[in-house]
Amino acid sequence: MRLTLRTMLAYLDNILEPNDAEVLGAKISDSEFASELVYRTLSSTRKANLNAPPLEGRGIGGDPNSVAEYLDNTLDETRIPGFEKVCLESDMFLSEVACCHNILSICIDQPVTVENEIRDRVLSLVEASLAKTEDLVEIEPQSKFALDTLIEPKPAGAPEYIKKKAHPLWQATVITTFFSLISIIGLRAVGPFDTTHPWIGSMFSVAVEPNSIDSATGEKEQSDSTQDDQTLNVLPENVVQPIAVSEGLNITEPVVAPEVVAAKDNPTIFAPHESFAELLSDSQPLLRPSDGVFVRLVSGSLINVGDTVLGLEGFRPELLFNDGAKLTLAGATKVEFSWMENVRLGLQVHHGKIVIRGSDNSDLKIRLQAGETAFDLDFNGDSAVAALESVPFQMANGEINRAVRLFCSKSVTVTGGEAVQEIPDTHPESVTVSTFFSGNTSMTQASNFPDWANGFESDSIMEEARTAFVDRLSTSDDLVESLQQVYEAHRLINVRRLAAYGLLELGIANAAVGLLDNGDYRALWYQDVRLLQEYYHRDMASRSSVETALSSYSGDNTEQVLSFLSEYDDEHLLAGVADEMVQQLKSKVTASRVIAFERLKRITTKTLLYKPQESPQRQTLPIREWEQLLSEGKLINANQNFVMGLLSQ
Repeated sequence: MRLTLRTMLAYLDNILEPNDAEVLGAKISDSEFASELVYRTLSSTRKANLNAPPLEGRGIGGDPNSVAEYLDNTLDETRIPGFEKVCLESDMFLSEVACCHNILSICIDQPVTVENEIRDRVLSLVEASLAKTEDLVEIEPQSKFALDTLIEPKPAGAPEYIKKKAHPLWQATVITTFFSLISIIGLRAVGPFDTTHPWIGSMFSVAVEPNSIDSATGEKEQSDSTQDDQTLNVLPENVVQPIAVSEGLNITEPVVAPEVVAAKDNPTIFAPHESFAELLSDSQPLLRPSDGVFVRLVSGSLINVGDTVLGLEGFRPELLFNDGAKLTLAGATKVEFSWMENVRLGLQVHHGKIVIRGSDNSDLKIRLQAGETAFDLDFNGDSAVAALESVPFQMANGEINRAVRLFCSKSVTVTGGEAVQEIPDTHPESVTVSTFFSGNTSMTQASNFPDWANGFESDSIMEEARTAFVDRLSTSDDLVESLQQVYEAHRLINVRRLAAYGLLELGIANAAVGLLDNGDYRALWYQDVRLLQEYYHRDMASRSSVETALSSYSGDNTEQVLSFLSEYDDEHLLAGVADEMVQQLKSKVTASRVIAFERLKRITTKTLLYKPQESPQRQTLPIREWEQLLSEGKLINANQNFVMGLLSQ
């Protein structure tokens, strides 16, 4: 399929066949001009202040008939280049064509509602046209033959669906029924339909004899006085306690125990194996292990003390605590909840990023642990926010370490941790930043929280990919099988990438390594290598999974290529590691070239115009420049605090 403006619009509106859409998507990804045009098209349709072409425009681009013929693929081929040139040079015409195409694509699948006013206008135009034609035939009978030869005759009059009007009474009935249902749902949300309903409870009340009211009042006063002298005993819900009833007392309503309201400043009580939070929305996938496999949780699923949950890269699942506090897992994150004390919940962050926001309803206390580093956090009010990032890494000597960074607002009290100390307040709204790695600690202040703690960047393409990814997951009970199908068959590249990230979190690295061996995914190779690097250093199972996956591509060079995922100081780089990386730039295996190049780019912050997706035979000049830097001893860390580069900026 040729890549034209019309086929690109069909691709954006998702009306192509899956095979054609996949081919066209690959062509768009390979063409920088096409990718820029996609961005211009999407952005121009969202500009509120963009002018529209005149209704009676002239010229190849302004004539509405030209637009209609182009979209209907009936425009003369000699006029198509001129029409597309006008659209490419003007955002106004490009937006008009894209919006018209989008509306027509919607009309294919969804019924169109025709207003009575428009229907009457169309009928009048049809009748006027028929009358004018009849007058023309009466005046010049021979013109009827000319008309028949020029156009195909159509049935006289208008179609039945245009003639038929919606009866006003029917419309009123539909509207009344709709609002009645909304009212009933709203009343039921306030309370049950009985005497306890705060708004319409009086409608369900029954008449009570005066002596019954007096007896009930006396019984209530006696009960209140008795409760003042005795201790309240709370029984389990499945135990029925007998109640003594005075003679002559008519019981017309159930006895309701007095409500016990917890004090606002009382700390939240956590107990082992009891639920303390729930998942807010299943549009952000969250996994939990069950019988040796991970299962996906749905909206409203309860999280218990003792559970372990797993978030996927590209998503931000939120947990709502019982007291109103919130916990967000940002990206690929694994958190284990444990019972530390009666008033403190333990959160062990195995890897990834989390954000905790306090609540005015309670005094939340958390024991936060990442590797060997642990903190006690006390959240005071809804302005209390803490964010933590934990990244495992390996040094040249093979030792596995962990870089941990904690951000806390002023309303969070932190105790524990070697580096937690008082520092001067430079600004009342500043954020305290504590960083730990390899025995090093530091305390600084920042003006605000990092970008990853606040949410995703505004990206309509990725939002579309996330939505499509979640839709595909909801159709299968087997999570691994569903992710495999999405990775192998979905037409959108970003959806396939999300599926590869999901499989990586489940311990299957083949898809993630496969991203590095396919040039279609090159736009985010820097992110793919970074995720693979973090995953490789988590534990022995992750290491074995990556080694097995990469060995199918790089063969005997697998061990050398995987060594590039470690962190090296300048001494080790100059001792031969940098030389090995440069030599891998000549490898015939795309995945090996990608890993070597992305690590060199992170170390030196240079690219030298090297393109790992292209054959090494076409990269002789960039490779020669890398070798020149190596011979001059300049392949060293641009940032001497290179471990800090592991943490998100």
